[in-house]
Amino acid sequence: MCILQIETEKLLAQLVETEINKRLEEGTYKGKKFNAICHFFGYQARGALPSNFDCDYAYVLGHVCYHILAAGLNGYMATVTNLKSPVDQWKCGAAPITSMMTVRGWSRGPTASQIGKPAVHIASVDLKGKAYELLRQNSSSLLMEDIYKNPGPLQFQGPGADLKPISLCVEDRDYMGRIKQLQEYLEKVKNIVKPGCSQDVLKAALSSMAHVTELLTIMSSPSYSGQATI
Repeated sequence: MCILQIETEKLLAQLVETEINKRLEEGTYKGKKFNAICHFFGYQARGALPSNFDCDYAYVLGHVCYHILAAGLNGYMATVTNLKSPVDQWKCGAAPITSMMTVRGWSRGPTASQIGKPAVHIASVDLKGKAYELLRQNSSSLLMEDIYKNPGPLQFQGPGADLKPISLCVEDRDYMGRIKQLQEYLEKVKNIVKPGCSQDVLKAALSSMAHVTELLTIMSSPSYSGQATI
């Protein structure tokens, strides 16, 4: 085996463990058992320094996490919306992880009975969204030309220091903002369609909701061609 292919941290951990075991046998070491846990930081080492936006975003998420802990909540994820606006206009919150999950059927074999297990919704690339459309329109230029926001290291001061991701800026509304808008529409429907409403209103609501439910069921299926899973 080529020594260059050995991960340094694992090599050091093994050498230390060998030495500790040797000292245990000799009686020169009486401490606790050595149990090393190695981590891979390749992505962090290759990644760029965080931008001003990244730092603000991470700081705010951490601040929200503090309030989640202070409130004694468990199983919640910190959320920050309205990110295109200045930091003092960001909206913070906490969403239960269960609200992002569905129960899927799993089986160990073709004849085995399925077992329902919760799983987080799959994140998908919206091939009809503005971000992907912008990428598609500029694919030739991005392939052949040097197009940089900044040709050198990441800037923390001066022009361009406070730029935000293009995929965020081109969207009309942020994801959670659109969820809130949908909830507002559903609340309006609940206020209109209630005991005492006319038969025509009830029929129109049932027909529309049945169509929407059928459409969303098709779009949520893995075979839907309008999206690509990442």
